[in-house]
Amino acid sequence: MNIPNMQELTDQFLTLQTPRLILRKLLLSDAEDIFAYASDPLVSAYTLWDTHHSLDDTYRYLNDIALELYRSGQGIDWGIVDRKSNRLIGTCGLYTTPMHRRAEIGYALARDYWGQGLMSEAVRAAIAFGFHVMQLLRIQAFCALENIGSARVLEKSGMQFEGILHNYVFTKAQSWDVKMYAITRSPIF
Repeated sequence: MNIPNMQELTDQFLTLQTPRLILRKLLLSDAEDIFAYASDPLVSAYTLWDTHHSLDDTYRYLNDIALELYRSGQGIDWGIVDRKSNRLIGTCGLYTTPMHRRAEIGYALARDYWGQGLMSEAVRAAIAFGFHVMQLLRIQAFCALENIGSARVLEKSGMQFEGILHNYVFTKAQSWDVKMYAITRSPIF
């Protein structure tokens, strides 16, 4: 089986569509929409990144993280666009370990869109892409124990709870215990 090269995938960058969302490449012109949710302390409470305090923080994210991720071929970070409003409302990404054919999924969503099943819809699309296009065998995610909403997203997306990892993440001057989730597929030889 021929496993696709991540760099080639990000060079071709595929747009994904679901009934309510478009997942597409992030652009510098998305900065204001990203800042609108990344500056919300409730959105960033359980993320590994700090709340954005200015558009400069958002431009740094776009230049240093999102666009570098594309250039390096180490993952894909989609901008999530609401089809109704045509507004960018969040991100969803797969960060790969190609040698092991696995990726970690991460996401953020504007608070106005919480509780509508939109993130589960985006995560399911990213999982399908990971298995069918990237030929991954495992996609995993973790969330802080207290982040009940994120755990629900992962469960609704078909991921299985694998356990609690103690002191797994140190960020924002504290150590977090996290729930680990994963979904796997059998290798095809």
